[in-house]
Amino acid sequence: MKFGVLIRPQDPPNAANIVGRWQQVLEAASVAEDAGFDGVFLPEHHMMADGYPPAPVVGCAAIAARTERVDVGTTISLLPFYNPVQVAEQSALVDVISGGRMRMGVGLGNFEPEFELYGLDKRDQVARFEEAIDLVLRAWSGEELDHEGRHFRAKGAISPRPVGAELWLGGMSDPGVERAARFGLRWATDPLHNLQVMKHWADRYRQAGEAEGTSDKLKIALLRDGWVADSLDEVERTWWPCIRSEHWFYFKQVRRWVAEMEPFLQGVTEESDFRFENHRIDRLIVGSPDDCIHEINRFHEAIGMDYLIMTFRVAAGPGHEEELACLRRFGKDVIPAFR
Repeated sequence: MKFGVLIRPQDPPNAANIVGRWQQVLEAASVAEDAGFDGVFLPEHHMMADGYPPAPVVGCAAIAARTERVDVGTTISLLPFYNPVQVAEQSALVDVISGGRMRMGVGLGNFEPEFELYGLDKRDQVARFEEAIDLVLRAWSGEELDHEGRHFRAKGAISPRPVGAELWLGGMSDPGVERAARFGLRWATDPLHNLQVMKHWADRYRQAGEAEGTSDKLKIALLRDGWVADSLDEVERTWWPCIRSEHWFYFKQVRRWVAEMEPFLQGVTEESDFRFENHRIDRLIVGSPDDCIHEINRFHEAIGMDYLIMTFRVAAGPGHEEELACLRRFGKDVIPAFR
């Protein structure tokens, strides 16, 4: 199994120190590589006051220049907002700079204001997304494009071509995982839903792959939030207050939770209803090294992922030095159990 880290370049509340925060991100990427991680990833959102990265491919280029071995990638870049030929060119260039390490994870997008920022109608998101996926793959292959589609037109070929880039598809619904299987691409999960939901979607992904004849191409990158410490009590005391507000935001804003498979979310009406002893079950990878190893094994047995991408620090913390210490400890005490 490969291990990655998703780093969140945020500086709440108003990005006053976002320059310094990016220097921390680059240092964390180097520490992750030294600690034995296999990949470093960035997310994407727009108009976030805390400086949440709106152009993660640019950040990937910076990380590629600071590292030598790790994959560099996005989980998840919001492909429907962009011209897919431009995406293909920019990601191909990062792939060339990094020597073939680019992993371009893309998704649909969800928040209406982001579509409005780009002058787009959210109702077109699926059609734009699927047409763009096809065009990125064709452009990467070196095809001489002569495309006249519903949303995009393209004529010509890109240069330079990627030398090792991979396209991954994010999905947090039955149609989302079935789409990834149809294109024969790695599915990148969300970090929020529990093990039962992940297993349900993993099964749908593989069933769709059998129907589409793409089973031999299917792989899963599991995203999880977590923290390694001496004990669960320490995690609850030092890390849980940071992550609780993060998960509450998504629970309140994202209306795609699979409620019937989320028993611990029943009756939740406010942030304080998120209780660590319940919310961590089948969802978070936390605790002592042995606790983390146990939970990773449970997820692996259920869904068979071959890449685990962890987020340790979120907008609310913990701090930079704590994140670096967690990266080093996870690399020293957890990752070797899977080598």
